[in-house]
Amino acid sequence: MALLELANLTLLTLRPPEGDGPVARILAQMPDPMRPDLPAILFVIVLLIVLYVYLRVVFFQPITKVMADRDRDLSAGGDAKAQAAAQLEARQKDYQSRLKELRAKAFDARKALADAAGKEKQHLLDEARTKAQAERQTAVESLKTQQAEAKQNLLAQVDALAESMAQTLLKQA
Repeated sequence: MALLELANLTLLTLRPPEGDGPVARILAQMPDPMRPDLPAILFVIVLLIVLYVYLRVVFFQPITKVMADRDRDLSAGGDAKAQAAAQLEARQKDYQSRLKELRAKAFDARKALADAAGKEKQHLLDEARTKAQAERQTAVESLKTQQAEAKQNLLAQVDALAESMAQTLLKQA
């Protein structure tokens, strides 16, 4: 915008100012070396354009390239992070399913062992019960024989005592 105003001032200086306008007064107040002329303005415009192109090629292009590379690397890092997070999530799900499966197997094995232990315990109890019953039966038979012997012995002693008492009574009578 300032360049356009400066160019306008220069064009106005090339033709003589008409009357006492504000531009004419400003130009009249300026000393001769400060009054703009067309070649100086064109030189400044060309110099600014050359400097702009030079700075854009030499300075701004590498900076924009570095910034673009940085943005690309950041987005690649974000993508890699997202991919790693997805892989981590997939592995965790896989581990969780494996852990669940192994826990189910361990529970089944524990249940099978508990069933086997219960059967073995029942078998041992049945065997002990059978043994105890056999010993009881043997003891009952032994007691019956001892009872029969004791009864016979007692009857024999009673008969002997009765015989001896009868003999004693007969002798006294």
